[in-house]
Amino acid sequence: MKKALAITILSLAALAAGLSAQDLTLESAMSSLGKAATPAASAPVVTETAAAPASASAEREWLFLVFINGVNDLGIMGYADNDINEMEQVGSTPKMAVVVEYSKLGMDDPFSGNLQMQRGSRTLYITKDAEPAKITSPQVGKPTNTTDMGSAAHLVRFVTRAVARFPAKKVAVVVWNHGAGQNGISFDDVSGKHMEVDELGGALAEIKGVLGHNINLFATDACLMQMAAVAYELRNSADVVVGSEEVIPGNGYPYTPILTGLAAKPGMAADELGRLIVTAYGGSYRFDATLSAVRASALNGLRDGINSWVTAIKADPASMAAAANAQLVENTSHFSDRESRDLVDYLQRVNAALPEGKRAKEVGAALIDFVKKRLMIHHVAL
Repeated sequence: MKKALAITILSLAALAAGLSAQDLTLESAMSSLGKAATPAASAPVVTETAAAPASASAEREWLFLVFINGVNDLGIMGYADNDINEMEQVGSTPKMAVVVEYSKLGMDDPFSGNLQMQRGSRTLYITKDAEPAKITSPQVGKPTNTTDMGSAAHLVRFVTRAVARFPAKKVAVVVWNHGAGQNGISFDDVSGKHMEVDELGGALAEIKGVLGHNINLFATDACLMQMAAVAYELRNSADVVVGSEEVIPGNGYPYTPILTGLAAKPGMAADELGRLIVTAYGGSYRFDATLSAVRASALNGLRDGINSWVTAIKADPASMAAAANAQLVENTSHFSDRESRDLVDYLQRVNAALPEGKRAKEVGAALIDFVKKRLMIHHVAL
């Protein structure tokens, strides 16, 4: 079933109460409404090369940063290397610098089955090449001793150093790895750590302090991260937030068309880049693809709209019953996280059960309109 919009409601009551993503599950939230819800080839090893030139162009429009945590099965299966090779089909340009922080687990030989741990993380300045199965981009500086790709502090260090070396008018930051919605992102199988949502929010706030302005675009190339409570945590540090409310296939974002589009029009604004990412993603998959770009400035309005809706629901027993029963409907989406539901789809189901004249129905309709016209920049749901 195609969902109307790609944003999830992780916890109505959590948002209504101003709580963080970890504070409440959807089941416990719904109980406050009167009834609980039921629930390839072996990866090449990047050799150390001369650092990329540090000269910065005052005219550079975009710095496109990707934090690739391949210290898990994604690295073993070659997805990390594949995405870097996709980026190398375009490479950096005078108007666009593409920089990757990169660490992985891989096979030292395709037939031995022996795992190899890359020593430290590497920062790569992505350059164009004609080697579809070999990473040739030069390394910036020496490998770090840090191997914990689940560290929010590591993300901050990477972005801070890249911004100093490759200044640009606008900055995009992509975190690449497994995602678990309210349970965090960037799982490092060696350190056993990951970034909790509040830690990610803190990291983005630090990066904002370094930049002196919001991150122009923040994206998660990871599953289940475009949830209302997650995006709300990031609202004061980014202008545009891009992510998927459902599972992202192993191939992840299609970096070649994304960077091709940005290189062709480097002066595009953040919302246009968000639209480009979503469009390119939708064009690269035939089904089970959900991605959206939202305006972070509208997230306080989303909170207020949910507050009003919850208040209207709780004021009327019939509306409370409709909200609880709508949440119990099975197979409304493909969600891997059973506590998540598409917000607009859910509100539409509640409204369908309410007679005309109910305050909750009017407030719900207004909230749907707000999401479609104010919050959402672009979405794809296949």
